[in-house]
Parts: sequence; C-alpha cells; structure tokens
Amino acid sequence: MTKYIAIIILSLFISCTSQKENSDKRIIPVAEVIGTGEILNLSNCAKSVRYIPLETNDTTLIAGISSIYKLGEMFLVQDYRRGATSQCFLYDKHGKYIRQIGKKGPGPDEYTLIRSVDVRPNTNTIFMDVNTKCMEYDTNGNMTKHIRMPECPDKMTIWESVQINDSIYLSTLTSSLHRHYKALLFNMEGKTTMLYPNHLGRIKNERGWGSSDGKYYRFKDQIRLWRSWDDTIFTINKKLEPEVTYIFDMGPYKAPMEWMESYRTDYDRTNYVFPYAIKESSKYLFLNFQCGQNAPEKYEYEITSTSPGMQQKRTLVNVDVFGLFNKSTGKLTLLNQPVKHKYLGFRNDLDGGPCFWPIYISPDEEMVTWFSADKFLEIYETLPNPSPELKALAEKLIPDDNPVLMIVQLK
Repeated sequence: MTKYIAIIILSLFISCTSQKENSDKRIIPVAEVIGTGEILNLSNCAKSVRYIPLETNDTTLIAGISSIYKLGEMFLVQDYRRGATSQCFLYDKHGKYIRQIGKKGPGPDEYTLIRSVDVRPNTNTIFMDVNTKCMEYDTNGNMTKHIRMPECPDKMTIWESVQINDSIYLSTLTSSLHRHYKALLFNMEGKTTMLYPNHLGRIKNERGWGSSDGKYYRFKDQIRLWRSWDDTIFTINKKLEPEVTYIFDMGPYKAPMEWMESYRTDYDRTNYVFPYAIKESSKYLFLNFQCGQNAPEKYEYEITSTSPGMQQKRTLVNVDVFGLFNKSTGKLTLLNQPVKHKYLGFRNDLDGGPCFWPIYISPDEEMVTWFSADKFLEIYETLPNPSPELKALAEKLIPDDNPVLMIVQLK
C-alpha cells in the first residue's frame, strides 16, 4: 500500500510540474517540434487579402524593397538598389506615388547611407539612422529634427537605431572583438544614458558573426531585443530596462557560441537550429528558423550576385523552416512547404494567390510582403484558379514594373 501511495504522489507531482511548465507561455518549445510539420492555410489566422501595385515612374524605379512601414493609409517603402544608396518613398493606399522622404547628398539635411528606418505607431514621424547622424521627417518630407549619434563603447560599432519616444533612442551594437554590450540608449544630444550588457559573457573572440548582431523588432509601441545566438527575446519596458519576454527552448539543437561566432556557412550540414527572423502580431509570433540537417524539405536554389561589370551565380541549400507560435496557448507549429521545394509560408486559400509569409506587421494587424513584378507574373502563371482581382492585376503588369505589395488582414 505504501508503494502505491508513493507512486500516486509521484504521479501527481510530475503532473503538477508539467502543468506549471506548460503554463509559462513565454517558452517557445522548439526542441519539442523538430521533426514535425504541417501545411497551414492562410485562413487559419487571416480573413482577407489584397494587392497594391506600386506606381512605376521615371523617378521611382524600385529594384528591391529593404523595408516597409504603414503610416495611416500610406505606405513607406525603403528601396534598395545595388551599387546605390537606398531611398525612402511614400505611396498612398492604392500604390500611387506621393513623394520621396529625405534627399541623397552631402549636405547637413541630406544623407549618403540609410542604415535603418523606423516608424512609431500613431505618429507621422519617420526616423532614419543615416550612419553619421539620425534624422526625423514628417510625411510631407520635411526634416524636423537632427539627432546626434552617441559614442560607442570601446571596439564596438552601431548596427542600427530605433526610436523609444520623442527624446530617447536605442542603438544596437556589434563587435568582432567582444560581447560586452548588446545596445545603448541615447538622447538628442548624443549622450549615452544607458548600456545594456549581454547576458552571454563571451569577451575574447577573434571574429564575430555580424549577421547575428544588433537585432531588434517593433511590436506596436514596444521594442524587442534579440540575437540569433541568444535564447531570449527581451522587451525594453517602461523603466527602460530589458525584460524577459520569450525564451527559445532549443534543447539539444542549441548551437554553441563558438560555432555561431565562427563565420560558418555550413548551416545545411549541422544539427543546430536557431531563429533567423521574427515578426509579431497580437496573437502570434512568426518565426524563421535555420534548421540545418533537421530541415525536412531541403532543396537547392540559385542566386545571382550582381557587382559592377560582373554577375556571379551561386547554388545554396534552403534549410529555412517557418514556425507559428500561438502566444495564448504556447503552441509552436512548424510549417511544411505549401509548394514543395519552391515556396514557403502559408498556403493561400483565401483567394488562391501566392503563398504568403509576412515581412512586416502593422500596428493595425495588417501583414505585408512584396513581390517583384516579374516574380508575381511568374507565380500567377502557375495558379490553377486565380481570382478576378489577380487576373486583372496580372493583365496590367509588365515584368519591369515596380513591386506588388500583398496585404493580409489578420483575424
């Protein structure tokens, strides 16, 4: 009898412990779901889709889009052109060109390089980190504020900058020599008011994996800090302190720091898993994982690197796996490819159009991605039953037109 009572007590203890662990919705259970996956329909989390072809004219020929932001009914598009400085253009809700924001040049109100762009919710303020300074613009294109850049800690450089409020700004930091700090706060005069130390204390690295440094993203009016080699997403809270928000449970798939900092390119041949990109809505985290040998649907693809006077093709192996984390249930679902060995993301069952994955989520819960005109037309030709809207759009496009935005409204 004593033996049976002990077994019952032990079972109850394990059950209670498990419930306690599962109730912590901050934990993203990556290790639990490696090796699983399913095709998810866009209708699982969204209710409508629309397309906005960006107006094409001689002054705004957009080769690619670095970032997109929504300001009321307008869209701010950061263009990237190979061999040239990126620029920012404003479009209305129909894709009609409104104006350029800021101006290239060496003058005090001009820029030669845009390092990062930010738009705070419910404001008409456009914030640019232009490498030597930060500037703010209104939607009429007027430069309204200069902000001095702060001095960096020894042997560190700024990766990108973002607004916290009207007078406080944050810059993420990178270094190839040490990992003392991840970010700093500064004011309009360029004075550093706070340094955020790394919680991983590696301090003597001969080389650093730069693409993992300086990561942040905005969720509505909150700023999240994270890095690919961390296991934690922090939020800058009202006291301007980093607060633990989500934790990746990588289990045996967690990459060691030495590997993450070694400039390795053999992602497809390792057993490691790490997050590479994050977007967030009120209900979900949209996660892009590099899964190495654990990617169930690896495939080869070609990219063309264009340099002045030369083009170079490279063959890469796709080991990306997308994941949808439900913030209210704590469930992580890995997505199988809706078109195997070709497209990732959600299967578009709303209008039968392109597969979808967000590159931006607006404060009013609209998800946005984009397609070059030639890519959109290529995808359109493969659609078995395109909607009348898609057909009308495809008939107006030519391959050299500016990109098409795909806007998906979340439920």
